Amino acid sequence: MTPRGSACLLVGLVACASAGVNGGDDGSGSIDAAPGPDARGDAAAPDAGPDAGPIDVTLTQTTSGSVGSNNSIACGNPDGTMAENSWYRVFRLADANITTGLRVIAVTFGVQESLGMPGVQVKIGTYSGNLQPPPSQLDTGLISPLTAVTFNVPNTTSTAPMAVTVPIIANVPALSQMVVEVFAPDLNGTSKYFYLGGNNAGEAKPGYLRAPSGACATPQPRSTTVLGFPMSNLVISVSGTH
Repeated sequence: MTPRGSACLLVGLVACASAGVNGGDDGSGSIDAAPGPDARGDAAAPDAGPDAGPIDVTLTQTTSGSVGSNNSIACGNPDGTMAENSWYRVFRLADANITTGLRVIAVTFGVQESLGMPGVQVKIGTYSGNLQPPPSQLDTGLISPLTAVTFNVPNTTSTAPMAVTVPIIANVPALSQMVVEVFAPDLNGTSKYFYLGGNNAGEAKPGYLRAPSGACATPQPRSTTVLGFPMSNLVISVSGTH
């Protein structure tokens, strides 16, 4: 694995995607990753009391929300496009002092690189597995889906890495463990690619990558640190009210 580069390693970002779990533009396939700047920790607005009305909140696990130019991690194809990838973060509502349900209104995620306006899915669900301490691997069989929306990621060929906000409505039950997934399908043969952005400023809880392609061989979401990329702090946050 090497940071964003080829698909078999997680390589440094402008190298291309091949199809395995490493990186570098070697056509071998890899999980690419690219180290760049920055990252926050499960944060929420303080509880304003029973009669204060709805409270706006943003849940994040990275120290910074900025997006670096070389902090992505993904699995690519030998033709330079992207294989199937899913990036995850899981938020315990209790960690943010949310004791009622959460009404999600938007998900924000980083875009390090994108070409061809690829369509991705933003998914919200709940997770029934143990998150204390944070596991190195999630079990997708323990995810119960709530909702999903499709979003076309803007091109970054003439822009710097950025964050995008996707409107999505979900009612997450009280005291749940909310899982957020950004899913990108296999783009082989389309000339398209998408690298979800991150930074290296630090994170309170791990982000996870699932890359089921044969070369990448990561059928269940594993933390970026376990995959060998501790500086790939995935930028994914959730906005809502409670």
